[in-house]
Amino acid sequence: MRIEDSPRQVWTPADFVDIGSRAAVDKALQRMVTSGQLRRIQRGLYDKPSQNVLTGKPTVPDYRAVIDAIARRDQVRWLIDGMTAANMLGLTNAVPAKIEVLVDARLKPVTLGNQKIVFKQAAPSRLYWSGRPGMYLVQALHWLHDVMSSDAEKAAAQSAVRRKLADKETGLALLDDLKGGLSAMPIWMQDIVRGPLSDAAEVDQA
Repeated sequence: MRIEDSPRQVWTPADFVDIGSRAAVDKALQRMVTSGQLRRIQRGLYDKPSQNVLTGKPTVPDYRAVIDAIARRDQVRWLIDGMTAANMLGLTNAVPAKIEVLVDARLKPVTLGNQKIVFKQAAPSRLYWSGRPGMYLVQALHWLHDVMSSDAEKAAAQSAVRRKLADKETGLALLDDLKGGLSAMPIWMQDIVRGPLSDAAEVDQA
């Protein structure tokens, strides 16, 4: 039932410790893999298999769900790379073949179809935005900064921030997070987000 309720999630044996012993959980997961109910992504990582409706081929596991599962299992903090964040937010069409994830532990890489997740150990000070609503946007802005070369591109970045802040479901949490973490941003990023934050705050108070 737990797996059926979250078909896009990636699971580890640790997610079922409340059900039975580790040995019993491992056996149950193996039975489900054998019967086709689960797919083994790599050792200790499982998801519910599905097929692409156009090609009929198995879909690739969601990299975000894989990272979340590993973070839960190993209790690590993580931060996605800027290009991947920008792609997820629709700020670039570039699709990275290698997803780099900063973590506070040593972790082995994971291959998902043509993509590879590579974990790089980082100091805790670099993981300030880990798990926060602003993580993807801040990381995307770091990447965009490296390719921005004109005022027009800066204005486009500010427009992207405004769109994210205007989201009815996530905008308010993002607003509060960016305001609270403003001092942790580099000066150039503060200059980009300050205007959109001020505009969003006025709308929120209206």
